[in-house]
Amino acid sequence: MAFALSQPRIVSQPRVVAGSQPQTVVSSRPQMMTGSVTYSQPRLQGSPQYVSSGPQVIRQAPGGLLQSQPRIVSGPVRTVVGGSPATRVVRAGAQVSKPQWVMRLGATVPNFQCETTQGNFTFHEFCDSDPARPWTVLVSHPADYTPVCTTELGRCDTLSGAFAERGIKLIGVSCDSVDDHLGWTQDILYREQREDQGQLTFPIIADKDRSIVTTLGMLDPLEQNAAGLAMPARALVVVDAEKKVRLSILYPATTGRSFEEVFRVIDSLQLTSDLQLATPVDWIPGQPCIVAPSVSTEDASQRFSNLQIESLPSGKEYIRFVDCPGAEQDPANQPDQAE
Repeated sequence: MAFALSQPRIVSQPRVVAGSQPQTVVSSRPQMMTGSVTYSQPRLQGSPQYVSSGPQVIRQAPGGLLQSQPRIVSGPVRTVVGGSPATRVVRAGAQVSKPQWVMRLGATVPNFQCETTQGNFTFHEFCDSDPARPWTVLVSHPADYTPVCTTELGRCDTLSGAFAERGIKLIGVSCDSVDDHLGWTQDILYREQREDQGQLTFPIIADKDRSIVTTLGMLDPLEQNAAGLAMPARALVVVDAEKKVRLSILYPATTGRSFEEVFRVIDSLQLTSDLQLATPVDWIPGQPCIVAPSVSTEDASQRFSNLQIESLPSGKEYIRFVDCPGAEQDPANQPDQAE
């Protein structure tokens, strides 16, 4: 059965799809459909199908119908798992509410509950717990007693002083229980020859049901455990004093982090935060910085030291280097100037 609709159509009668039971679409506004649509296989199973409170603009796509806008749904819904590429999978009886939090720069990190190796608290309480270290680094791990995670948390423990010098405290999350974390800690400390410490210098959150890593979008669909579930990725999130995401690095479960790069980015973030500066490729602390385009050359010459403007074929003076604030300049670190 094929048909083409080019005008608004209000669907209020049961629609019979080959191989399925009649299904009713109840819509308070017209549905706009374009293209030729052929129904030859069941598209949706179960009842009720859905109740829409707004228009749906649908266009033809390979393998089925693709929605160009999200459906606004109220009440229980059910869709088919494994349908067309655009099929949204919702558990039967689930209520569709506000959109899930998305990890992005500038977003406020959710205030989730933390059950940890050093007590229970909310994430925001932890962020505010030490005025001398107002920034926070959250690191996630797939599971306890795993080799790469063990090396990473050991390195975090030995680098905790370097983080503290930058006003940063650490907290980890792994998808096992607090008891598992405590047992695992002994292996971590043993490898770093820090057994006398008794515990890590930072807490590890228990996330056995994966609710936290799921909320924060830290799952790696390409890596699965024995049960076929997506493993948590190695996420690292830098959170500032306002609980805003300043850096998010998502490593695959099979790749350990480089903390040299983490420190390099943190140093750049903290240096340039209020100075209208940027750091060039492969920058390391102490090397010259770049003046932001929003700063005029006249202002730059007054605010910063040793302003150097690159000569480019375009004639545009947009690459402007200055000394790194607070650092003594090594002549070897000066940028090469075009003739």
